[in-house]
Amino acid sequence: MRLWTILPDEKLTDDRAYLLGCLKGVFDDVEAAWVSRMGGDLKEASRPPDVILNLVSAHSRDLLDRINALAARYGVPLSPNSEAAWRTEDKRTYLDDYPDVIPPTRIARDMTAIEAALADFGGDIVVKDPFGMRGENSERIASANDLEIARRMFAQSICGEQSLVVQPYLSGFTKGDKRIILQRSPRDDFEVIGHYMRKPPPGGWKSNIRNGGLMLRAEITTAEREMALDIAARTGMDHVGLDLASHDGRLYYIEHNQGYGGIIDFDLDRGVRNVARCAEFLYHLAKHGRPDT
Repeated sequence: MRLWTILPDEKLTDDRAYLLGCLKGVFDDVEAAWVSRMGGDLKEASRPPDVILNLVSAHSRDLLDRINALAARYGVPLSPNSEAAWRTEDKRTYLDDYPDVIPPTRIARDMTAIEAALADFGGDIVVKDPFGMRGENSERIASANDLEIARRMFAQSICGEQSLVVQPYLSGFTKGDKRIILQRSPRDDFEVIGHYMRKPPPGGWKSNIRNGGLMLRAEITTAEREMALDIAARTGMDHVGLDLASHDGRLYYIEHNQGYGGIIDFDLDRGVRNVARCAEFLYHLAKHGRPDT
């Protein structure tokens, strides 16, 4: 079986390097192509693959469409589905896809909308670039004196979309959130393959590990497991990392991520069992295709 992997043209993170090493032990041949998240040239595989793994987390709908077209031309499955990948990357879609589980959310396209949200949400909000990642391009506006932050974010929007996701600042989230990793199984359902608590650094409010967040082992509750399984099935992804947190006794869904990342952080003392789940699924996909095809 032959795997073709599409990777972002940036420094390879430890978790992805770890996953690729595991995949090389499962597939007969693993070939990589490197491309910008914003699009650009995409070299085709040197030989037709049996499955395509897209780790780019693209900021370009055109790139995802081209990857889809290549998979169709090769007649092979693609993981993740490109439409699901786009709706994962563009956080504006969460308002349509998960309105029942996310915090109150608005899409602001100008400063008037930001000022209205600041007033309506109690004078303390979080604004996010729809394509931000790793805690970057997500900022808190705690008073009218901070509105310049939103002006700057509009001017420097990642994909030039001139819109921001706006939510109330929920103090309960500063206690930490749960990152729950789920993998689609050959049975076409999901299983939880890992989880941990992420806590903001002292004095901070962002839990992202690459921005100083602390990682702690923690169990997940029945409610967290059930919410994670429900949301995973709704994403259309094959592998997904969900972030859940509580405020005033209510459990909220924050966001999810694609890219088969975040699995090395807690897996090294577990005999690569969690990473192996990812590789086993991709091999099954290459050999048998999807149940609905």
